[in-house]
Amino acid sequence: MIKPDKTIIKIIFYISLIVIGLLLLILVIASSKNKEAGSISIFITAWVLFVTFCIYKIIRIKHRKNRFHKGTYSLYDLDNMDGTGFEKFTCDLLIANGFELAENTQASYDFGVDVLAIKDNITYAIQCKRYNSPVGIEAVQQVYAGRAYYECHVAVVLTNQYFTNSAQKLADKIGVVLWDRDMLYSLL
Repeated sequence: MIKPDKTIIKIIFYISLIVIGLLLLILVIASSKNKEAGSISIFITAWVLFVTFCIYKIIRIKHRKNRFHKGTYSLYDLDNMDGTGFEKFTCDLLIANGFELAENTQASYDFGVDVLAIKDNITYAIQCKRYNSPVGIEAVQQVYAGRAYYECHVAVVLTNQYFTNSAQKLADKIGVVLWDRDMLYSLL
């Protein structure tokens, strides 16, 4: 099952930390009437550094969401990525193509699904295969099982190559969507 958009949750978290930090700073200043100004300036400096860190994290979160722009990559660029880079790129590619959410699953024990995505209230379990040769039947089997595990509506195998005949036949039979090199090119 896909969780709510983590981007909004993370931004709210960092804003909350800033507010809590400000309240603690006010409390420290109010309770230190008899203390010297040096300790108060240390607390203020620490708070400013903390706020700067939180703002930096918020900017990075917002920037990550809009990193890919259509037309900036070619299929050749994708052929030279490693598998992990291709999976991360897939999230950015889906967001740029109208998906509301696209996030990577954990690297190990992902149950055959690399990316979970949502578009128009339809959930997608996506297996990413950055290969140098046609993708076989195993990828179709893995994402079919992973779709059930993550309780998604649609199972997809996305590749920078094409699919073997057996992979195409099985996908047609069990309802797995295959996005090959041509589909990937149209998303770029």
